[in-house]
Amino acid sequence: MTRRVLVSVAVAAVASCTSAAVAADGAQIFSSTCQACHQAGGVGAPGLAPPLVSPILKNAAARQKDYPVMVVTKGLTGTLALADGGSITGAMPPQQALADTDVAAVVNYVFHLNRTTAAVKAADVARIRAAAATNEDLKRLRLELSK
Repeated sequence: MTRRVLVSVAVAAVASCTSAAVAADGAQIFSSTCQACHQAGGVGAPGLAPPLVSPILKNAAARQKDYPVMVVTKGLTGTLALADGGSITGAMPPQQALADTDVAAVVNYVFHLNRTTAAVKAADVARIRAAAATNEDLKRLRLELSK
């Protein structure tokens, strides 16, 4: 093998280990912070919390990665349409105790659950946390992502 190939293989191996570590961190944070409502594996709880394994979040991964970060940092309340045509009414409080790195890890874990390669970084979380977004903005964005 040439040196260039060896370097490429090493970089790919480090990236793979890094994404596995981030997924593990996200899974741990999800387990301790999100799972009580969204259930193991993000399947949701009827009448309590919507599923996080959803075409809506898969679309967010592809079209609007800020959306799940906004929900985690700002919260979301009211009646939400579900991907299966149903709806759920509830309240998710903003998770203000989570650091930007923790929010990024848990959102990346949710993207992983949806079998996407999308990712957000702590710097993205800081930018989104500082930006203004109302509950109505988030509901409107969710509706767009459901299409």
